[in-house]
Amino acid sequence: MRWSARLAGAPWRVAPPPDDAVAVPGPRDPLGPAGCPGPLPLDLHELYDLRDILGRLPAPVAVTYGSRHRLGYANHAYRELFGTRTPGLPADEAMPELAELGLLPLLDQVLRSGRARSVKARCIQDAAPGGRARHFNVSCVPLHANEPAQVPALTTGSGGSAAVREGRAPAPVGVLISAAEVTDQVQAAVRLREAERRQREAAVTLQRSLLPQELEQPADLSVAATYQPGGAEAAVGGDWYDVISLRGGRTALVIGDVMGRGLRAAAVMGQLRTAVRAYARLDLPPHQVLGLLDGIAMEIDANQIATCVYAVYDPPVGTLTYASAGHLPLMLRSPDGTVLQGEQQNGPPLGTGGGSHSSHILRLLPGTTGVLYTDGLVERRDQDIDEGLGQLARTLAGAVGSPDVVCARLLRAMGVTADHDDDVAVLAFQLPSRVPQPFTAPGVDPSAEEV
Repeated sequence: MRWSARLAGAPWRVAPPPDDAVAVPGPRDPLGPAGCPGPLPLDLHELYDLRDILGRLPAPVAVTYGSRHRLGYANHAYRELFGTRTPGLPADEAMPELAELGLLPLLDQVLRSGRARSVKARCIQDAAPGGRARHFNVSCVPLHANEPAQVPALTTGSGGSAAVREGRAPAPVGVLISAAEVTDQVQAAVRLREAERRQREAAVTLQRSLLPQELEQPADLSVAATYQPGGAEAAVGGDWYDVISLRGGRTALVIGDVMGRGLRAAAVMGQLRTAVRAYARLDLPPHQVLGLLDGIAMEIDANQIATCVYAVYDPPVGTLTYASAGHLPLMLRSPDGTVLQGEQQNGPPLGTGGGSHSSHILRLLPGTTGVLYTDGLVERRDQDIDEGLGQLARTLAGAVGSPDVVCARLLRAMGVTADHDDDVAVLAFQLPSRVPQPFTAPGVDPSAEEV
């Protein structure tokens, strides 16, 4: 006889058979002793009622079966969201909400491929009276049969007979549909986009208010300009242009681009444009004007740089004197259609404070058309900037007409639309076709390049 000690009232435990390696715990401890290593001693289906678990979930869950996705089960959260549903009917009859959400083709894909599919942020109108719009991420998971399928496969043996290969996952027999509510996240994203939209509108308003509302029109030069802000996904930059009348019938032409985006770039642009107009009245050479602007840019914001071209057209001698601070080269089209790019030796951008700028002189022929522009016109993410410059030169060669027509044609030919990903500013000018009277001003090199 074997003696054992036990507490009063405790049930006797039955010893497992010798050939059974798994001990079945008593009813008071269905999961076995805490910390016991190894697999669970019982099948989960014996411990839990899966239908009861799905019914307690706060997320909507439904189960369909068959090629027509007949409704097999819908938990309480699903019925609360969409109303009572009749089991056994095809999904297009029992669950019209799936068709409205575009999920029926997704269920077909899940059955064909045996892979889970999901969609994000689908809007669902709550079935309750006065219900609000709710958003859910919906997942569709394939359900397989319990037994592995036996799939016939042709072998390449000498007999050429068919063999049965076991163990392959069975074809799906149904789909588990579950939805996770993301209404708060969607509403937060909407609020964020609305705030960004308002900020962008404020930046565009500031940008346009700082640009010239009406360009000066000199007697001996026709000018036109255009500004196209970036699309809704692009923040407003600091592109600007200006036309300034100087003493002696001369005209200053300016275009610039502040690096960066948003209200800060637009504000820096406004200050630089004001400084340019002030320094232009000093009748300084273009390179000295850029030198003064470089110091101002450093005082405005040491972390903000800008590029700029400052040019002065002198009608009596027909010369264009210009200097560039890291900006793209100006382009000139002669009356015969030949296109010339300005000098490539640019000075450093404004705000760097570490270099000197130089002026260049071009003698222009009557009828010459010139274009100043910002990088948004020629720069693309998927191509080298030299390709954009080449395309602009070819477009300018055939862009005849007044300066405003030239601006419109350049924007259209370069693919600048309302959805463009960068700001674009273009300033076009055109000399009259009449031949100016021969005159050489003191200090002007008669050997200056003629265009």
